[in-house]
Amino acid sequence: MSAGEPRVQVVAVMGACGPERKDYAAGLAAQRGSILLPADRIAADDMALESSLRLLQIVPSSAELVVEYPLASAITEVIGSLTSSTQDPGVGATLAEVICVVDAAHLLDDLFRDDYVVLDADQRWTHPGELAYVCRAEVIVKQIEYASTVMLVNWRRVDPEQLSVLTALVAHLSPQAQVRFAGEPAAWTSGPPVPGYSGEEARAGWTCLLNADFHPRRRHARVSAFRYDQHRPFHPGRLKSVLDLRVETEEFGRVIRSAGFARLASRPHVTAQWEHIGAVISLSPLAFDHQLQSPEELLAFGQDIAFIGIDLDAPGLTAALDQATLTDAELCAGPGLWRSFGDPFPSWDSVTETED
Repeated sequence: MSAGEPRVQVVAVMGACGPERKDYAAGLAAQRGSILLPADRIAADDMALESSLRLLQIVPSSAELVVEYPLASAITEVIGSLTSSTQDPGVGATLAEVICVVDAAHLLDDLFRDDYVVLDADQRWTHPGELAYVCRAEVIVKQIEYASTVMLVNWRRVDPEQLSVLTALVAHLSPQAQVRFAGEPAAWTSGPPVPGYSGEEARAGWTCLLNADFHPRRRHARVSAFRYDQHRPFHPGRLKSVLDLRVETEEFGRVIRSAGFARLASRPHVTAQWEHIGAVISLSPLAFDHQLQSPEELLAFGQDIAFIGIDLDAPGLTAALDQATLTDAELCAGPGLWRSFGDPFPSWDSVTETED
């Protein structure tokens, strides 16, 4: 592709509900006069997108490609493939929009599902030929978080007050996204300017909250978010009790999403990625103190976690989490004692740490 040659504008359409996603993508392409690449073609041919882009570069009148992605496509990989500096220059694509189609009638139920879907093998940390599984709720939330537009379908089936709560929730999960309603005229047009895709995205609500740049476009009194910041590491047993017996039972309201960085006292010198969506929570190793080149690289000395939910009791949840951290006596005793704590969380089999 030579300099100055027009690049194909790609509009990615994603969503967990196949029929609704398919109908919206087809309608969008028809309304805009764009070429449609349906999900079944991508699922059947891993070169379908690249082939379509190459063909469209020789048809100047067809500068936009609407791509409907299967559920098995990881949104971060989709964005990365269309924004990478290593992209084949012969392809010449620009990611213009990411539209996430969400069924408003059962969004909350979907966010609390605990079933898994199979991702494309090259989109997760697997060896060739291995299947990769990811929680369906995680797929849905991350599609919302990285979208430039969240398109609500079946929204007329939802009580107006509940719909207001849902739109505010979506705006908190993805504060930079436009929230729109399928069936309205604006559903087929490009939205007001939103931050473009660079491949180094900080769109997710939890990321914006930790970066002190959190400005949801829609609000509701029942929907809120807060940042939990605590220097002391968690006692693993007490943390598990808080999560199982108090958070999961919705004592502090309904936590929809929490994410950030955490430290377990029983696993010192390791910063963990805290990922919580609906009924599923995971802690995975992210960084090791002995590998840091400078103090500025430290992700979190203790806990730095964003919480987003409905009817949240932020002071109550904060107090409960504080009670799950180390006491003064435990903190002073040091890692020798900490490693003796019962640790109910899954082991990190591949993790090795330096000894004190």
